[in-house]
Amino acid sequence: MKKNIALLYGFSFFDQFMIVIALWVPYLTTQGISMRQFMELQAVFALVILAGEVPSGLLSDLWGRKKTLLLGSTLKAVSFSLLPLWSSYEGFLFYHLTMGIALSMISGGDVALLYDSYLAAGGEKSRPTAMLGNAKLAAQTGTAVSALLGGAVVTLSYGHLLWANAILSWIPVLLVLCIIEPPASFERPKKWAQDLKEVLSATLVRDTATRLVFLNLVAGGTGGLVMVWVNQKYWQESGVALAWFGVLSAGYGLLFGFAGRSASLGAKRYGRRPLLAAVGVLPIVAFFGMASFLGWGGILLGTLGQVGRGLGSVLFLEALNERISSAFRATVISMAQLGIRASFCLLGPLVGYGIDGWDSRPSCRRSESCSRSRSSSCSCRSC
Repeated sequence: MKKNIALLYGFSFFDQFMIVIALWVPYLTTQGISMRQFMELQAVFALVILAGEVPSGLLSDLWGRKKTLLLGSTLKAVSFSLLPLWSSYEGFLFYHLTMGIALSMISGGDVALLYDSYLAAGGEKSRPTAMLGNAKLAAQTGTAVSALLGGAVVTLSYGHLLWANAILSWIPVLLVLCIIEPPASFERPKKWAQDLKEVLSATLVRDTATRLVFLNLVAGGTGGLVMVWVNQKYWQESGVALAWFGVLSAGYGLLFGFAGRSASLGAKRYGRRPLLAAVGVLPIVAFFGMASFLGWGGILLGTLGQVGRGLGSVLFLEALNERISSAFRATVISMAQLGIRASFCLLGPLVGYGIDGWDSRPSCRRSESCSRSRSSSCSCRSC
């Protein structure tokens, strides 16, 4: 089981090792995809995950977490392997459909498998924060390193970037093959469906603390998912060179990971309440700061959002795991991911329309005559 934990840390690293993602918006722009179309594709992607989250969580709980994780990882690798063949909106739509199915199978099962392996290895049920923080750090380190590698490989060509990404996507499959399914720490209830209904009722209705934890996971995840794509457009508007996209993605990712890794130490030293206050306040400061200071000032303020979300992702996930029995853990975690994707389906396209609408505004230089008219007639982006 200790070997399982190490393998799952490795899985967390390589599952996020997608070198094309740090340049996803610029790449699709070269293929004629507007920001509106981009967010539409992301909404379709979210809808697929939305439809598959709970069934895949149930499949993971009933069929086996290793089997479901292996199936999802394999489909993800196949999707990335076919990506270099697509160059049209329809092709990218097919990619997002298959990738959505793959990620819905992975979602929830990896965390549940890690948590069960930790308990089976003799870990204390009340102190899994460090383990979850390590997994988050491994994932964000994978994101950071892949972003740096992507920024380097794209200097050759987008073709090199896509094929390298396809080869690397098979590493998680090999890691899952080496994992051993932990022995069941529970006896499967005979009235499983009825007991699941009770768990969901307690999570979403009766237990106020669990409901707030669940809703905070959804809200934080939705904001983070939107900003993953908006950040790339923000950097473009700020005049950041393409080669720096990987560096910025890596920096943001590492901040998220180290913040999550520090959640355990921070909770011991300061208590959970001050950390939860930071989780709520820091993203708000980041969003308003980015809106007010376009450029490197806004980029710097955006790091505060990464710190807040990194802390929240571990604190809330730990709290949810503590309140949910092993029999339904993957299902409930998948439901949280379902909430994130459902919220993104509504928010993502609106953000895309807003960005395209802003970009369509006329642009001019700040000439003396334009400056004089700013308060009355000029509505260009420069002014």
